[in-house]
Amino acid sequence: MNTEVSTALKRLESILPLASGLNSLSSDDAGLYCKLLSSYVQQGRTLTRDEVAKLVSNADQALANVADSKLIVLDDHGDPAGAYPFTSQEREHKVHINGVTVHCMCALDALAVSSMFDIATVIDSQCRITGEQIHLEQHGTVFSDGTLDAWFGINWGAASTDIVCAESLCMEMMFLANETVAREWLAESPDTHEIFDLPSAVAFAAGFFVPLVENCRQAA
Repeated sequence: MNTEVSTALKRLESILPLASGLNSLSSDDAGLYCKLLSSYVQQGRTLTRDEVAKLVSNADQALANVADSKLIVLDDHGDPAGAYPFTSQEREHKVHINGVTVHCMCALDALAVSSMFDIATVIDSQCRITGEQIHLEQHGTVFSDGTLDAWFGINWGAASTDIVCAESLCMEMMFLANETVAREWLAESPDTHEIFDLPSAVAFAAGFFVPLVENCRQAA
């Protein structure tokens, strides 16, 4: 991991401390997050509140505990609507995995899935600036085919203490069509924009998200 990636990883962890949030949960609540997460990979969706109620004694409290740790997002009715890195919303980043298609909250999340579950994935997304299609075939940190000249961009200025990360910073983590587009986007706001080529971006993604599933495996 290069210095740029290491610095970005620490910066993101300070904004969205998912690993420490998971470690702060009780074993039962941490286990619930892991089940919500794995359901996306197994079924293409997360668990419903009714399904959660069959797993824990107090579904509303357990979901609230996990949501407070920032690991999941609940909708207006208190139902699970996302478990990092997945979302139940239809966003621009689709990941085909294990025979199902899921949506990810942002481009960084999409790049993390293959490393998290050690399984081949196909990412279909688009460049936020040009609208060009992004298609990446990935296993772990290796890409075998697709738009391999794509870059990743993050607008750190979108981070907000008043809005959940899924609706703020996550909305500004994007694929960019190529290095030229990426550098033009960077030049628009060099103080808040940051760009990474694909190898650096996937190292960033794995560094942030893989510790979550490692925790799940240890608890299983």
